[in-house]
Amino acid sequence: MDIPLTRRLKNAQRYREVIGVLARYGFATFISKSGFSPLRKANADWLYSRDGTIDLSSAPIEVRLRKAMEELGPTFIKIGQILSTRRDLIPDALADEFARLQADCPKIPFDRVRAALDEQLKGRTDDLFQWIDPEPLAAASMAQVHSAIWKDGSEVVIKLLRPDAANQIEADMEALAFVARLTEERLSKSGFSPMEIVAEFREELRRETNLTIEARSTDRMRNSFASDPGISFPKVYWEATTTGVLTIEKIQGKLLARTPYASIPLDIRKKIVANGARAVFRQTLELGFFHADPHPGNIFIHDDGRVTFIDCGMVGRIGADARQRIAELVFGVATGDARMVMRAAMRMGNVEPDSIDERALLDDVQEVVDQFVGKPIAEIDIATVLDKFYQILRDYKVRCPADMVLLIKAMGTIEGVARDIEPDYEVIEAAKPFIYKLVNDRYSPKALTKRFTNTLFSYAELIDSLPKQITGILRKIRLGEAKVNFHFEGIERFRMTVEHMATTVAYALLISALLVASSVLLHAAHGDTAGMVGTIGLVGFLLAGFLSVGLIWDIWRTRRGVTRSVREEEREERKLHG
Repeated sequence: MDIPLTRRLKNAQRYREVIGVLARYGFATFISKSGFSPLRKANADWLYSRDGTIDLSSAPIEVRLRKAMEELGPTFIKIGQILSTRRDLIPDALADEFARLQADCPKIPFDRVRAALDEQLKGRTDDLFQWIDPEPLAAASMAQVHSAIWKDGSEVVIKLLRPDAANQIEADMEALAFVARLTEERLSKSGFSPMEIVAEFREELRRETNLTIEARSTDRMRNSFASDPGISFPKVYWEATTTGVLTIEKIQGKLLARTPYASIPLDIRKKIVANGARAVFRQTLELGFFHADPHPGNIFIHDDGRVTFIDCGMVGRIGADARQRIAELVFGVATGDARMVMRAAMRMGNVEPDSIDERALLDDVQEVVDQFVGKPIAEIDIATVLDKFYQILRDYKVRCPADMVLLIKAMGTIEGVARDIEPDYEVIEAAKPFIYKLVNDRYSPKALTKRFTNTLFSYAELIDSLPKQITGILRKIRLGEAKVNFHFEGIERFRMTVEHMATTVAYALLISALLVASSVLLHAAHGDTAGMVGTIGLVGFLLAGFLSVGLIWDIWRTRRGVTRSVREEEREERKLHG
């Protein structure tokens, strides 16, 4: 593997540490076979120089990888936490294990916090804040949070990116990209691409380390729910918000994660669940912009049943067409229409009909739909339905959009929270108005008339432009500029087969020519094989014999290779179709 020298030298110590930790957790052989020359057996002593290998022989590979990431520190822990939500990128077993990652991050001394604030706020810290609590509320992998008093006396919360985060992230991402390049070829055969995962994480990390993005998302959510008395988001103080600092109002309520559910009165629990579910379903099915991580640690509750969502660092976006597909899918499941469900699932995954076995897909979809036949829509768990069809598409090697995976996670999270708080509450009740509206918008007479009219206009435009297109094609044919391109599956193998046949025929002709010429020379020598003419004739015979043996060997070897290749393809085909 050709890796530029400058990149090898840059952050070389971090490369060494990352690969060393992976080796100690049992991945040394894997990395050495990936092509990194310093990991050859003779030069691998430094891998174990720290504490020696760790005895994890009985631990699954997922557990070993999680422990390695915990040892590698905050950036890698954040990688795992994000990837735990991205089942479209990594296997389920790995996602489940990464969900257990916990950061144990040291607190940043307050003098460094103050210096970083002065730098980010251009020396206006004292003008903006009356007081900042030196003791942090929380110290996470990427940021630290402090309580403060705003200049007008309001209570606020300051979120500050760790001052050393940028350099650490740069070194860690270089090291991670380096390992991904080493392992790309091997792991891509397992159904996911390390390089693609790193690219996805770079983008997610870029968003999470730019706090103005989180501020804009929070503001957008706050404005969207301004007229809903049961749902709120914190106010953003833009005067003290930069790429490295986010200042928001301090929520006066109870953090749901720290509140015993039994201590909440039943009527208030029902209001909390109704408000939380309505917030998530409105975001996902109406607004198309949603909080992707609505777990109890990001939800404050109030004595009157109101809920406030915080931490809008992870958000998702879903277009109107995708929202329609979700409504069709749930509606199709509720009515037992497997074909509607299949069409919706295929459109969600942007699947071309010619690229998939529709008969087999319909059978799989029907099997899932049968599980819900006879159930009213109120008893259908949307997140479970979406997850089942997402799994089906993944079995057919179809990648759903990343935001669709986040949407499934958001719905599943809020439904799980609702079941824990008030098991008797039907969460689907919060989603029904939005589903019915989406279905009505698609299939109402007004909607059908509008789509029919748009289709007529499209055909009218096509008919209008058709003469020009035909004239252009005819002109190219007349001038000899028309080209027709064909794409054949397996054309490369066909080309190689033809080349091998041509080479074989050429060798056979050469051998035949040598035999004929040698026979003529020996005949001309009149039995004097010791003479020059006879000697040349004998050499010709020997050379022809040598080439004949080589040709026979090559034909046998090629035939054997083709047979083996065909058998491997048949095995892969059987695996693909179960």
